[in-house]
Amino acid sequence: MKGLLFLYIIFTAIVSLMSYKKGIYLIWLTFLFVPTIILEQSIIRNISLETILMLGSVISELRYSERRNLWKQFVSENQKAIIVYFFISFAIILMSQTVPISTQIKQLFGEIVMLLFALQTFMLVKNEIQTSSVLFRILSVAIVFNVVYCVIFEVLMGMNPAGMPLYILMGVDDNQFIVDMIELERGNLSFRAQTVYRHPLSLGQYMLVMLPLFMTKGKRVIHFALLFFACGLIVLSGSRGAIVPMVLILLLSARNYMGNFIPKFVVLIIACVVGVSFLSDLQKKKLEQKIEPLVAGMQFWDDSKQYSNNISGSSMQMRIDQFDAALDEIEENPIFGRGYGYRDYWMYLHNDLHPKLLGFESVLLLYLVERGWLGLLFFFIMAFYIFKLLSEDTSDEATMKYVFIGYIISIIMTGVRPLTLLFVCLTCSIAYGLAVRQEEQQSDVPELQEPEIV
Repeated sequence: MKGLLFLYIIFTAIVSLMSYKKGIYLIWLTFLFVPTIILEQSIIRNISLETILMLGSVISELRYSERRNLWKQFVSENQKAIIVYFFISFAIILMSQTVPISTQIKQLFGEIVMLLFALQTFMLVKNEIQTSSVLFRILSVAIVFNVVYCVIFEVLMGMNPAGMPLYILMGVDDNQFIVDMIELERGNLSFRAQTVYRHPLSLGQYMLVMLPLFMTKGKRVIHFALLFFACGLIVLSGSRGAIVPMVLILLLSARNYMGNFIPKFVVLIIACVVGVSFLSDLQKKKLEQKIEPLVAGMQFWDDSKQYSNNISGSSMQMRIDQFDAALDEIEENPIFGRGYGYRDYWMYLHNDLHPKLLGFESVLLLYLVERGWLGLLFFFIMAFYIFKLLSEDTSDEATMKYVFIGYIISIIMTGVRPLTLLFVCLTCSIAYGLAVRQEEQQSDVPELQEPEIV
């Protein structure tokens, strides 16, 4: 397997050297279509495939003087923020309690490379607006691919080749914390969609941060179809941490993006009420049985409803207990925490989940334990800074706002999934480019002149 991955790295490097733009496109295709378990494979000194690809892409771009100038300009304009980022990061590494410094540096290195590749993508779109259309097509095809994959394998065949079969093939099935979720039930779902990503929570979160891109003011059928597909995958993932923010941002965006949505919504509700009134009592009861688990899944705070509707997983009481356990973990070092990568470090030592914090399924748990109160607070400041950076000088700030609203709510409810922040930056970069292109097209349309009166 590693031999094939090395060949792919060489192939990607050749493409990037020929054209850094095509290299970026290829890497995004890789992240969207290749199973996550493969992307996370260690290649050189525990550095993952995804990190090597991103780092190679950034380095290949620096061969061009005009691209180096863009990086220098960015560093100059954001010098204070960069200094603060490195100061706080290294303070956490030096002052944290448990994780070895070498392990923390590797974790921080991967985070820095991810941020660099996200910035590279944004600068590409910002300076070559037409590239946003290519990235948009890649993202659109990826959503359709996930729908087709889900229907063929997970719905019709009842198995996921990118799940346990691939884990066994790669020799990682002995780890108890790597679980294939295809047969797990939740509410009325007899399975949870996972597709090529590591976990259903990843699929739900990735689709969540992509869907605001398709909530445009236009009436293009393709946008509506992609929005429908993304929402469908979120629901099939069974992730309440993606379903709840999905519903929220759809409601928030309705007034801005759907014109006379409210009158249509009222008419739809009236039609549904009239239609239900014609159903027999038995049919009404069956309909209630189908709808109740969906509503219960939304009411994540009601533990009794979760239990009565066969919805297993995190509960409010469980989250409270986990937060207490997180405070106990950092009791001796509340400011700096246990260190970068503590969750993975624990799993590596014990080959199991943490007995109380399990998978640290909330950013409030993960970053609080790993980085302390300082790191948790700085993360939210950094997220806000990235939002301001991406949404600056664009007329489509609303799309980016919905992306970040969904992202923040989701990682609080569900946890930080691999590559989510990267997909956030991809979606915002595309939104920026499409907005600028639309403005350019409108400015190119000649104004109609009034006829001269003689």
